[in-house]
Amino acid sequence: MNLRQLRYLHGVAEQGFNISRAAEALHTSQPGISKQIQLLEREIGVDILLRKGNRIVGVTEPGEAILEVARRMLGDAENLKRIGEDYTQRKSRLVVATTHIHARYLLRGVILNFIKRHPQVQLVLRQDSPSQIARLVASGAADIGISSEPPELVRELQMLPCVKLQRSVITPLRHPLLSERNLTLEKVARYPILTLDPSFVGGSAVLSAFEDAHIETNIVLSAIDADVIKTYVELGLGIAILPTIAYEPARDRNLRAIDASKLFDPTVARIEIRRGHYLRSDMYDFITMLAPNWDRQAIEQSAKIPPISRNTC
Repeated sequence: MNLRQLRYLHGVAEQGFNISRAAEALHTSQPGISKQIQLLEREIGVDILLRKGNRIVGVTEPGEAILEVARRMLGDAENLKRIGEDYTQRKSRLVVATTHIHARYLLRGVILNFIKRHPQVQLVLRQDSPSQIARLVASGAADIGISSEPPELVRELQMLPCVKLQRSVITPLRHPLLSERNLTLEKVARYPILTLDPSFVGGSAVLSAFEDAHIETNIVLSAIDADVIKTYVELGLGIAILPTIAYEPARDRNLRAIDASKLFDPTVARIEIRRGHYLRSDMYDFITMLAPNWDRQAIEQSAKIPPISRNTC
């Protein structure tokens, strides 16, 4: 039994039991994966994968338990490498998965300070949707995730709330809404609206506010990039509802922002880390730069609290 066999088994499970995709992801051959998993099954003495003809269709009951142990062992092997990196000060990588808004606006100061303090660490930013960010962190492809809460519960993740993002209505210069003393959803809904894609909590929260108030809207464009949305507001396509941090007066000279925090619930940005994942000192440093309340002791204490289903009150 060896780690390569466990890595192949884990890779097949991660790719939906598709050996072709697993071989591509693991940079190896399909026969090589099949042979190593068969050797593992022979040594353990039970079938791990459920087969139908030449196809793998799932995992057996003992295979479920074996797969869970394999995940832990691979995680521990990765932790051993991280401990070595932590104490030998070798060049290491920190992969942070986040959304465009967090990378573009929330993390700028953090990243600048981090790189100055940790020149030996190569920082890698991966931008994606909240659901994909959660998968990247859970699988180990990313070390830290920063996004709104993913739409589905991921039990492997430890979620650390860090920043509340309020919203503003972004308009072109001299827009009629700028002269309104009391902004309401009804007044906002009179104009074509641009917003974040509904797959992002920021986008779905805006739509929900209008739906809950039974107000019909004209959504003319949704996108995952706040800068793209602001560009089309400048072109006169409509008004935008975005996190307030996305409005920068010095850069957005052809736009104006109206506080809409009373109309829309804030989005809570969360730091996501994998449970049982060894955090190097530079990773703790990155987290506390973003959210000083999450020091090493607070993070370790949070790890003892099991994840709670969204169906639990």
